[in-house]
Amino acid sequence: MGKMFDTMGSKSKAVAMNRDILTLFKVEGDDFSWEAGFTLSEIHSLGPKSLEVVVKTLVGSSKLWHNLFHLNSDNEDGGVKCCMDALDIFDKAPAKKQVSDRSIIYPGYSLMSNIARTMTYVPPNNMSHEEFELSLGENFVKETQYQQYHQCRALAFQADIMRKQGKYEDALMVIDTMKSVYKPQLHSRVLVKEYVTDQCVEILAASTFWLHHYGRNDEALQLCDQVVDTMLPEIEATELLTKLVTLTPICRTLANQKQTSAAKKALELYRTHVSDPATLAGGKAHPVLGMRVPIMIILKCCSSGDEAYDDLSTDVAYMLSRKDLTYPAYFETDV
Repeated sequence: MGKMFDTMGSKSKAVAMNRDILTLFKVEGDDFSWEAGFTLSEIHSLGPKSLEVVVKTLVGSSKLWHNLFHLNSDNEDGGVKCCMDALDIFDKAPAKKQVSDRSIIYPGYSLMSNIARTMTYVPPNNMSHEEFELSLGENFVKETQYQQYHQCRALAFQADIMRKQGKYEDALMVIDTMKSVYKPQLHSRVLVKEYVTDQCVEILAASTFWLHHYGRNDEALQLCDQVVDTMLPEIEATELLTKLVTLTPICRTLANQKQTSAAKKALELYRTHVSDPATLAGGKAHPVLGMRVPIMIILKCCSSGDEAYDDLSTDVAYMLSRKDLTYPAYFETDV
């Protein structure tokens, strides 16, 4: 409605309408005021859709105030505060993590950068102009990096197509490009929300064995550590299939180091993140997780140092009596 009044040329009515919209998100029927804004508890109570409406309305109001300022200099501070409030609310709201389209805040950063260049203003929280503007630039870059998760997914897909065609070295070059963009703490969970799985971490994990195969073993081990330390923690505990797909090539790479210590590390990783949780899940676990048993047997053999281990006879009996497993189409069993 505020935008409609603005289009009709009545900016003051548009500002008033935006104030009414923002009042809807105040608690206990309080009216919204430009001076007081929203309390921290109100910000925390906003859901993702409400956050989007509040941010867009504040940024739109800031633009209206800015236009009114050209007609009346008394309106200058109102526009600056609206823009700062929009940025602050988006930064503090827990619902921000559920917003996959961060572009709703981009106009706020753009407007604030124009304000910083062309107007006098007082930075919030007793910050210096230099400190505030540096943080403004850093936060804007961070938000646009978040939105790059679509590009990350596209590059992972491209690398996977090359892998299917046997073009592993070309795939590794694409993965290098993806690594320069992909930030697991920023992108992993939103990729799962948008695309069901985080194919970026899966393709990175798969590439550890390709690197090992091409004699780039130091790079392979470094990437194994990177996946385990920075990417594995971003996978939800219930996402056992993703952990299976991620850790199988990692553990395969470690087991191929011909060092008992590396194989033991692989065994412990697999047991902790895949085998034990899948056993606890029982019938609720995805059928593909049945493959964890033979993989665990292989890892136990590799880590035993050519010695018999405690439950070897049980494992031998399982292998002799088991039925063939059906591997998922995307699961790589050879190179």
